[in-house]
Amino acid sequence: MRPADATRQTADERAVSEIMGVTMLLAMVISTMAGVVVVMQPFMQDLTDNRDWAAGSVAATQFNDRLLVVAESPAGTGVVVNNQHIKDTIEPLRIAEIWQISADLLGHDRVTVSMENGIITVSSLNNTAVSVHIQTSSDSEWWNLSDGQGEITTNMSMQQWMKIDVLNSNEQAIHRWIQTPLDGIQILTPLTSGSFQINLVNGARIEQLPNQPIDVRSYPRLHHDRALDDGLRVSFVLLDIDVEGLQRSTDVSLDIESRGTITFFDDDARNLRLMAEFTGLDNPESRYLRHWTDSYDLHRATGDSSEYIGFGPNGRLSGAEGMTIHPASSEFHLDVILQQVVVQ
Repeated sequence: MRPADATRQTADERAVSEIMGVTMLLAMVISTMAGVVVVMQPFMQDLTDNRDWAAGSVAATQFNDRLLVVAESPAGTGVVVNNQHIKDTIEPLRIAEIWQISADLLGHDRVTVSMENGIITVSSLNNTAVSVHIQTSSDSEWWNLSDGQGEITTNMSMQQWMKIDVLNSNEQAIHRWIQTPLDGIQILTPLTSGSFQINLVNGARIEQLPNQPIDVRSYPRLHHDRALDDGLRVSFVLLDIDVEGLQRSTDVSLDIESRGTITFFDDDARNLRLMAEFTGLDNPESRYLRHWTDSYDLHRATGDSSEYIGFGPNGRLSGAEGMTIHPASSEFHLDVILQQVVVQ
């Protein structure tokens, strides 16, 4: 039997059919592309975050290197840094750390100096302490002690460094105590969720990703070693970074200038005590202690701490009373300097 003839379509009907086919094809392509964009969006965000993280890390590394170079330079010298990323993301960290360092310098007495609520308490075990000289960057005072003891109330500013020398009857410094607050800088790189944070404080570099603990990449410059005469030597280089006048402008340059150094200790010493106070919720104190005193903990665990030479807790093992150099009663050479840098 002969089949029926196929239905013929007019030209208009064929045109409508083709348009509908193209429209459906375009709709399918757009739907597919939208799905790809949705699926790929997290990967694209991660890619962008990785790029921004790398840019922030490299910029901070280069900037930190220049800070340390300028810190070693004579007062009044410096460098100019041209970096848009640093200029846009740098923030000051006011009083990020406060360090207290003390040691006996002369004789055989053991002197203790402490300060709380502006009251300075001085005591000496053998009562050889006679007077106290208090000095800041802008002022100084003299006080007498009674039987090697005394409490001193001073109105001197403690916003900058303070040095206290305890003197004997021959006006020789038998003990020195210093306190210095240290400013730093923070470089914040915005990410998809939160910011990548890099703190440059006291020669250390501390990084933190959003919702992650801090990561100490480099530590303050506290070291001990053997001198040529086989004597023990302890050195601590402090760094204070003052940030001035960072108003946003079209100029991307930053001036880093050295303001010189202050020598607090360059003496033979005994009974060293190092204490630090940190600001911020997640501070590096525990990581610093672990880094500097790990060897002491190892020797103590093996029962062989009597011959240990190096940093360890001063008093309680928790480190609540600061650090010292072991053996604590042995004499060593102590160098402590403060480097001052301004960024503007």
